[in-house]
Amino acid sequence: MHYSLKIALLFIILSSCTIPETPKPRSLIKPCHYDSLTIPLFFKTLTQNHIAHFINIKNWGSMQYYAGFNVNPNNVANIEKFYTIKILHDLFTSQSATNCSKGKILNIPYFWHWVTPNPRNSICFTNTKTLLKNTNPPPEFRNYNSFAEIDRTPYLFLSDLVNPELRYYTSSCDTFPTFGWCSEREMAFVALLKTMNYNGYVVVSGAHSWSEFIISLTLYNGDTQNYKITVDNTFNTFKCAAIVPDAIAEWKTTIENSTQSAWYNQQAGSANELSRITNHVVSEKAMARIENRVVAYLNQELNKY
Repeated sequence: MHYSLKIALLFIILSSCTIPETPKPRSLIKPCHYDSLTIPLFFKTLTQNHIAHFINIKNWGSMQYYAGFNVNPNNVANIEKFYTIKILHDLFTSQSATNCSKGKILNIPYFWHWVTPNPRNSICFTNTKTLLKNTNPPPEFRNYNSFAEIDRTPYLFLSDLVNPELRYYTSSCDTFPTFGWCSEREMAFVALLKTMNYNGYVVVSGAHSWSEFIISLTLYNGDTQNYKITVDNTFNTFKCAAIVPDAIAEWKTTIENSTQSAWYNQQAGSANELSRITNHVVSEKAMARIENRVVAYLNQELNKY
């Protein structure tokens, strides 16, 4: 074969081959720095810093997915009100009513309470290795026999969460900052959102508790519509449905339908609890720990596809 023809054929063969592209480096979110923030301000700032990131997670669920296509997804107030609840739910939830069940972001295990044997008897403090069952409760819990028996009220739950060090350990769960079963998770969740001016309550049915909130969202036509958001921080469910004014009035009157419900909401709405939460300054170490877990989750989810 003529030399020039060989060259031409070789050029055709090479040009028809697909040369694999070098994979583009993934764009990773960098952790934010927080300084001298109280519990509510820290969690509010954290959600605001990452709203756009959460929205970009595939199949995470948009405002319109939950509230309907009449809701204006570009309204700034809508974005803040709706997604603050949804992101905080992702942070606080577990997956099931099973000891050590936790969410995908923060390590907040579920633990049964008021059962025999009490699984909380196996928890110890990480710094002293002392079991909670062998520790006297703080003065405000003097009616309980031990630290293991305490009903974990909102300030205790949240202040533990933002403690500089992870306070608790069990062989089954390793170390963790705070813990709680359904009512304790919901009391803390409702109390935290109350400090952000959300209208919410702990709801009880049978042996289970969840949270409900009423928010107002702006529609495309400029009108506003009230919605009831139902959050279950045990079984990781989140629902949103339109609600009319008459139904809101009925909703408020049926919240405290039991002695348990009344007590949970007294704790979640206690002026003393809310004041302590509002004035508690979070350490930089705790804020960095929580921020790093959020960022690690976001980077994992956003780079799956």
